[in-house]
Amino acid sequence: MVNTGISLVWALLAIGIHYEALELTTFITGRLAWVHRLRVGIAVTLIVIAHLIEVIVFAFGWALLLKIGAGSLSIPDPSWLDLVYFSGTVYSTVGFGDIVPIGPSRILSIVESVTGLVLIAWTASFTFMEMRRSWNR
Repeated sequence: MVNTGISLVWALLAIGIHYEALELTTFITGRLAWVHRLRVGIAVTLIVIAHLIEVIVFAFGWALLLKIGAGSLSIPDPSWLDLVYFSGTVYSTVGFGDIVPIGPSRILSIVESVTGLVLIAWTASFTFMEMRRSWNR
């Protein structure tokens, strides 16, 4: 139950961050209407930063699960870098490699991967719209 609650809260945090990042990106790039390439480049850069922040947010979720004993990973005492790496592989749906969730913490891995997949797709459609807006001028 704790895993499900943490998973949903962290997914909502990531979705909120992503929404705000796209809003900010739209605001910033809207002021650069005269420089099309720069506009798209800045949009992509800001969105990549947003994805990295979201990966870090999920890494905090993993750290919390491990700290309260509600989850475990296949490596003993993972470092912060291990958690960020693991979160990035789950978020991007690359898949499990050297670190694997064990037991109930697998719920967070499911929620993180689905959330990451949706947010990456959202980014793709947003980027397409930005590029189309630039190309139509």
